[in-house]
Amino acid sequence: MTPARALLCGTLLLAGCAPSGEGVLVLEGATLIDGSGGRPLEDAVIVVRDGRIEAVARVGEIRAPKGARVELLVGKTIMPGLIDAHAHVERWALPLYLAWGVTTVRDMGGGTSESTYTLQRDLKLGAVIGPRMFTAGPMIDGAPATYRGATEVATAEEAGRAVGQRAIAGADYLKVYTKITPGLLRALKEEASVLRLPIAAHLGRTDALTAARIGVASIEHLSGIVQAAAPGGAAVERAHDLFLAGWTAEEQAWTTLDSATIARTARTLAQAGVAIVPTLVLYEMLSRLDDRTLLARPEMAELPAAGAGVRDVAGLVRRAGWRPVDFATFRAARRPQHLFVREFKRANGLVAAGSDATNQLLVPGAALHDELALLVDAGLARLEAITAATRHAARLLDADSLGSVAVGKVADLVILNANPADDIAATRDIAAVVIRGQMLRVDSLRATWRR
Repeated sequence: MTPARALLCGTLLLAGCAPSGEGVLVLEGATLIDGSGGRPLEDAVIVVRDGRIEAVARVGEIRAPKGARVELLVGKTIMPGLIDAHAHVERWALPLYLAWGVTTVRDMGGGTSESTYTLQRDLKLGAVIGPRMFTAGPMIDGAPATYRGATEVATAEEAGRAVGQRAIAGADYLKVYTKITPGLLRALKEEASVLRLPIAAHLGRTDALTAARIGVASIEHLSGIVQAAAPGGAAVERAHDLFLAGWTAEEQAWTTLDSATIARTARTLAQAGVAIVPTLVLYEMLSRLDDRTLLARPEMAELPAAGAGVRDVAGLVRRAGWRPVDFATFRAARRPQHLFVREFKRANGLVAAGSDATNQLLVPGAALHDELALLVDAGLARLEAITAATRHAARLLDADSLGSVAVGKVADLVILNANPADDIAATRDIAAVVIRGQMLRVDSLRATWRR
């Protein structure tokens, strides 16, 4: 018997001999996708006690503790709770995330009218129901800042002060935005390293390779990649003096890249050790803003009144000044963007799944399932896509207790009616969610915002 198997058996014996099953949840008979990327385990048994996983075995290898709540789940599939690695969290969206199986969110700031620290505190205290939340606090941008809630920095001294403020407030990492230049990014990184705060970067005035060499932990969206790869990268950087103009210039530059350049850039970035949160669903939705049928999707009907901004497609198009020719360009950029993700994954780069909700057409929770499908379309295997939204996203958060189903991990789980190893669309067919060891029915969660 291997040491690992011996440890598992010892754990199972302890669980089987537990004097009381009060407060214990036993999930029995489902197929288990544990988040490791390995083959699913059929006829699984998971024992949950005090919010953590106490045992994982197969039917017949362990007895449920006397008095435990046993849920028979034959025909269903269990996987780790999903992690949205790029979200802009609003209070109204919290139950939507849970109903869609998203039990952890990596908040990137800038999306809420209240302090993200306040929202995070309320979630930790149990004052509101919702996912676990990690946050960057307000984003850090160059001058003039794109968004009113961002912290504007123009000097190394201001950059250091912005980092210190976030460390004192309790930020889990930093989010830097498009107008941060290489010089400012180096100053931010120097202070962040002292305070052990990772940097998530939505790039514009800095290219992806420079940012990776400076030491950012992740590149958000596919920002800065064309600046590093395209012959006209400097012009794209200059276009980011205006945010939407910079975005349009990046999309146009994607269409000029050949496959060899994309593969070479992907390999170089993977070797640099930076993670990518591609948010392919954001690019997909922007490329289809002229398709009004997207407003009629079932998940759009679930939005409460507070989520009206998700429907505000016309407002975004008006502000951006985008025309039919721009949407055609955005659609032409989709193939090379998928190719980059495929080549980055092939080079063993870390891909984490994020949605960019609550931006236009990106429904909290539901958009992450769209992202999983797009990652598969880009070339990831179905289990690899699930790993991007579980174990890999947890690694990006440096949260070892999240993202997998194993002894000692927190009991954040999704119970599905079908197996996404066969069809990635099955991740959307959710029967129940387990958060902090408590099992919640999806219908009950939806009732919280339908009242």
